[in-house]
Amino acid sequence: MTTQDELVPKSTGLKKGDTGADVERLQNYLSQFGYLESPVLDEFGVDHAMAQEEPEHGTFDDRTEEALRTFQEHYDLPVTGKLNKATRDLMTKPRCGFPDTAEPVSAEFVAQGNKWSTTTLRYGFVEFTPDLSQAQVRAAVSTAFGYWAAVTPLTFGEIPNASNPEIRIRFAAGNHGDGSPFDGPGGVLAHAYYPPPNGGDIAGDTHFDEAETWTVSLPATGIDLYTVAAHEFGHALGLAHSTVSGALMYPYYGGPHRFLHQDDIDGIQSIYGAQQWMTKTLARVYTTPHSKNAWAYPTGVGWRKVAPTSTDGVTNTFAALVQARASDKPATMLVTGTEITSVYF
Repeated sequence: MTTQDELVPKSTGLKKGDTGADVERLQNYLSQFGYLESPVLDEFGVDHAMAQEEPEHGTFDDRTEEALRTFQEHYDLPVTGKLNKATRDLMTKPRCGFPDTAEPVSAEFVAQGNKWSTTTLRYGFVEFTPDLSQAQVRAAVSTAFGYWAAVTPLTFGEIPNASNPEIRIRFAAGNHGDGSPFDGPGGVLAHAYYPPPNGGDIAGDTHFDEAETWTVSLPATGIDLYTVAAHEFGHALGLAHSTVSGALMYPYYGGPHRFLHQDDIDGIQSIYGAQQWMTKTLARVYTTPHSKNAWAYPTGVGWRKVAPTSTDGVTNTFAALVQARASDKPATMLVTGTEITSVYF
């Protein structure tokens, strides 16, 4: 198992011709995340196009320099081929263990190509975390799946693990039997596997590093499970990492991020298409007086803006949503992007 101490160089300034343990750490990092040849790429079904051939270990050679330049370009860092402060600072951040892909910076979202053959997906729990109650974990996972369900035709439901769900969820530490051991606290937070045919028996499975401290509270007192779960489920549905820093599918963790960026929505809809009509009860409806700021909260989905069609923002659509909420009846809504544009009940 490669630990976090073995992945991140302890100093800056490394350059071509240097040797030693810090160069090995840099090479380990670049191998782990797709910039140098590594078995990790095959384990996750990632294209090898971006990876340089294996370098001379412990020596900052041409292959190491080119891999580092590719990493810097990928994340819009100064492309120097040297380990500058900005590059090392990014490497110290917690992140997803899924390798990066060969797509250029301008690609934004990346749809890997695999997709589930059904839109009705089932998930099951193999192991829970002692950091949280099972009810807290279940709520976070259900909500995280709900982000993707809100903008696609996909639906998700929990079944017992013994009933062979498409997506298995587990919390595990260190070497947990999938060929991609976790590295301890503060490094790789979680990883997930693409839909079939990649991954074989573990296609779609999602693993969280038990060495982390998981939380569901806000402000976060550890690693936010809602955020990380939603990110990993993006991989389990067929998305690779995005280079858009504000996207949920950006690989580095920067605190709670409980929503889909438009880049995430564009990515997942490129695979499964857009959700248009949904039938839900309303948890809340809200409008700012004398403005065009009207919102509704379909149960299990989250806030969606009500598209304004009048100067003061009070629309027939909003009035219908209020009536549906008041009577606690399900409403069928047409959702275009992140806006509710029509409703009936």
